[in-house]
Amino acid sequence: MRGRRVWALTLGSALLASLMGCGGHQSQSGLSLWYTADLDHWDNATTALESVPYTGEQTVPALMEALLEGPGEDSELVSPFPQGTDLQQWQQDGKRVTVDLSWPYGDLVGIELTMADYCITLTLTQLEGVEEVCITANGSQLPYRDRQVFTAEDVMFTGAEEEPVEVTAALHFKRKDSQELGFEFRVFRLIESDSVAQVVVEALIAGPQDEGLERILPADLKVLSARQEGRVCYVDLSGVFLEQVPQEEWQQQLVLDSLVNTLCSLENVEQVQILVEGQPLEWYGDILVTQPTPSSQPSPDPS
Repeated sequence: MRGRRVWALTLGSALLASLMGCGGHQSQSGLSLWYTADLDHWDNATTALESVPYTGEQTVPALMEALLEGPGEDSELVSPFPQGTDLQQWQQDGKRVTVDLSWPYGDLVGIELTMADYCITLTLTQLEGVEEVCITANGSQLPYRDRQVFTAEDVMFTGAEEEPVEVTAALHFKRKDSQELGFEFRVFRLIESDSVAQVVVEALIAGPQDEGLERILPADLKVLSARQEGRVCYVDLSGVFLEQVPQEEWQQQLVLDSLVNTLCSLENVEQVQILVEGQPLEWYGDILVTQPTPSSQPSPDPS
């Protein structure tokens, strides 16, 4: 990890900066659209998030439509939302607004998901009567978040975050209409506080971007923890992993290989120890699991 950057310490600081013209611009309506600073040029950014004026209708769908359109080509800010993300539906229950976005949003992980969540939260909580925001993708909560409901007060920026670095992993999924695994390279932008292994497994759970591949892990599986010690990666999964075991032995083997091969594609990882609810995995369906497990094939080279 490289040199440190100082961000706004709290949401209050960020909003105050916006009102004073330092980190955002307020429109006559008093509302703004929040975006990320250009992550490729953080050396020139004083805050992670900044805003642009909004002059449209003060409703949830109008704000979301404008937010998802992006800050404009001439802006130095960047939209954190994947291309193709749109608002499917929304509802308000008291002080809480739930927005359901199309599935591209569900592909976000790590700091990029955090920033996208924060941008939506900061934008929508400006509306009168809105204090909480829940964000779903295709009608489902994202299981790998540490929270599902956001408030303005929750949006905290650490005082000494490090610059993001890029990590490349080969995510192994089942090939469609096949009994074999395929893989796609994915580049993750992470900071020191992120667990690389956890972010990668969460992306594996979320599913592939390549249309020729399909998810093999349960969609509601959660990563309880993931860490690397030496050349062994330890990943602790929720009980769903053993509650949804495929019937066929070849399918069971693909699940194990998907996890192990993916994690072994990370730098300096040669073996994987799988745990479920803190206990080492001994049997997965009909398969006696050798722990720690090496990759079943050489790691692909992204170059």
